[in-house]
Formats: sequence, C-alpha cells, structure tokens
Amino acid sequence: MSKITVVDSIMGSGKTSWSIQYINENEMENVLYITPFLDEAERIINKTNREFKQPMYKGSTKLDNLNDLLACQVDIASTHALFKKLDAESRENIKNGHYTLILDEVLNVIDPYTDIRNDDMKLLKDSGCVTVDDDGIVVWNKEKLDYDTKYNEIKNLADNRSLIYINDKLLMWRYPPEVFKLFDKIYILTYLFDASILKYYFELYDIDYDVKSIKYNEEKKYHLSDYYIPDTTEYMKLIHIYNGDMNTNFTQKINGLSVTWFAVSMNKNKIQKIKDNIYNYFRNILKAKAETIMWTTYKDCKPKLKGKGYSNQFVSCNCRSTNQYSSTYNLAYCLNIYLHPGIKQFFLQKGIAINEDLYSLSEMIQWIWRSRIRNGEEINIYIPSIRMRNLFISWINMNLNYQSQLAS
Repeated sequence: MSKITVVDSIMGSGKTSWSIQYINENEMENVLYITPFLDEAERIINKTNREFKQPMYKGSTKLDNLNDLLACQVDIASTHALFKKLDAESRENIKNGHYTLILDEVLNVIDPYTDIRNDDMKLLKDSGCVTVDDDGIVVWNKEKLDYDTKYNEIKNLADNRSLIYINDKLLMWRYPPEVFKLFDKIYILTYLFDASILKYYFELYDIDYDVKSIKYNEEKKYHLSDYYIPDTTEYMKLIHIYNGDMNTNFTQKINGLSVTWFAVSMNKNKIQKIKDNIYNYFRNILKAKAETIMWTTYKDCKPKLKGKGYSNQFVSCNCRSTNQYSSTYNLAYCLNIYLHPGIKQFFLQKGIAINEDLYSLSEMIQWIWRSRIRNGEEINIYIPSIRMRNLFISWINMNLNYQSQLAS
C-alpha cells in the first residue's frame, strides 16, 4: 500500500468532511492541511478539535513563520501558494515532524515561469552562471555568482531544482518531486484525478499512489471506499444547458473561444456577439437577478465580455475548493480551455501524452460545481463553445471514453 492516497470523489460528496473527521480521530499525527484559499484553511481551523496554526507575517516572511511552526511540530493550515515555496529548512522540518499532508485539490506542479526574459536567461547561460543538465533542469553554478543580484529568485529556484528549460527557449517551474517523499502519509482530495497534471507528474517520477472514494455509512460517518465512478446521469434533471439560437448565431470552429481565438482581431465582431448573448441570456431569457449569476472567461478577456447587470458576478475560471458561490444558479461559461503548450511539450518530451479533453472537462466541472449544483439544486448554464458543451453533455450522459478506461 502506498503512503499516498488520492481521494477521488465528486464535489459535494464529503471529502472535506472526511478530512475533518480524520483529523479529529487521529490526534497523534502532526497535520499539514493545504488548500487553495485562506477561507478554507480557516474552516479547518474552526471545525476541528485541534489547535491549527496559520503562517503569518511576523517581522519576516510567511515562509519563515511556516518553518518556525514546522520546527515546533504543530498542526498547520495554509495555502497552495505557500506550499509551493517550501525550502530546504521546510523539508527537514517536515521530515523530522513526521507530518501527514492533506492536500485539498491537486497542486499545479508544472507551470510556465515568466519572471525572466529570454535575453536574461541567455546572459546567465553564456556567462556560465547557469547550466542545464541532461534532464533540462537549470543548475546554478555558485562559484560563478554567489552574491545578491536581481537574479536571486532564479538562484533560489535553481537550488531547489524547480526550473526546467525546454528547447532552449521555454522556462518552466516544476514542483520538486522529492517533497512527496517527506511525509509519513499524504491524502489528496480531488475529482477526476486522471484528468490532472499531477497524475502525469506522478507517472513521470514513478510516484506510487492508491485511489479511493468517499462513502457515508449507516453510522453517519465518512469512510474511504474502493474507487468508484459516480452516476452523473442524476444531474440531467438538475442542469439545464442552454440549447437555442445563441449557440449558432456566430460562426466558430472547434477551437472557438480559446485563448488564441480571443486574440485574433478578425473575431472582434464574434466576441461582441457573445457579449450580447450573455446579456440576453441573463436579462431576457432567465430574467436573472445579479446575486444569482456566476460567469467566467479568461481573466485577460473579461473586459471584452463584461456587461451591464453581470460584470461584478465574474468568478475566475480556475476557481475551486470554495463554497462562496454556492447560492448562484444562473451561469455562463464563456471559454474553451486547452492545456498550456509549454506543459504539453514538457510531458511530450518525456514520452507522456496528456488527455487534453479530459483535462478541459475537469476544469469546467470544478468551476460549475462552485454553484448550488453542489447542494443538489437546479442550475441554468450557457456554454457557447461547441467543444466544451459537447464534453459536458457527454460527461452527464456517461458517454466519455474515460468512464470505461477508469473502470478497467
């Protein structure tokens, strides 16, 4: 049995409730609870019978305070953002403290690193300050430059083995896989783990894990069960997907509403049409009040689509692991998600192909489940992208190939 357990259950099935129960029942374990948002960290603090601490700014950085807390071997609740910054001191303290990690939602373990220009990277390479090893990992040569410069962050990330150079032009941040070996136990709370980048990352670095699901028993307790695929057809009567003229009153190909599509100047009139459609959908078709609305697109494209009566109801397309919007039920999902080319290239170079449709579907489902559907209540949704709409309909009908793949 692996020390890593992926708890793969649909949103609202009780993953957080199970983790609170687990924490309360295992008082002898030191727990590090990591979640995307501070308000969810506070929920853990308030719902458990343990005295969790949150890293704070206390005359230095949050990381310094986190390291102090880890050294004291106390229970800690914090965020993904801080967890990504663990350093050598953090690692040593985690190992010495025999911590159990509960990771609420998968971590972004591979991301583009854009805080340095290509010219600067070329300068560092040409001067011998950095080299790139056979695995593409950026190595900082301390004997060349071991004093404070504007490249301090590059130096720190390189020392942490967190930077990877692809094709001599694309710099990627990588979470050090060694961190997952430091904990006594790890529980990862998510849904559709097979769609996540973390799954491919585990495959790449030969990190073993078991997959379980959540069930609620007669004793009114949550427990881990053998993994099962939930019956999504039950949502057919609860989720009302718009199916009318506004899906066809602008011409689009399968990549319509992607990042690149929004950037093409000749699509300006089509983008305006989508904006008009969103307004018409909320104002005339649904007659929706502002507080019932939730809509999204790419952050940089928000100014192109925002309009009267719904602008302030924007919710980031990568929002997850929060109940803040659980009273909304009139939705518009106005984008077409594809994997970042750099992430795709990173894995392809390692001989690993990613199921991009499943990844896109997972991102969309996570967003939709911020609404009241997570409580088993009806919602309305407009999905103008042909690709995203068909993926979602197939998922509800349990027609996707992944259903049989995961069951085998």
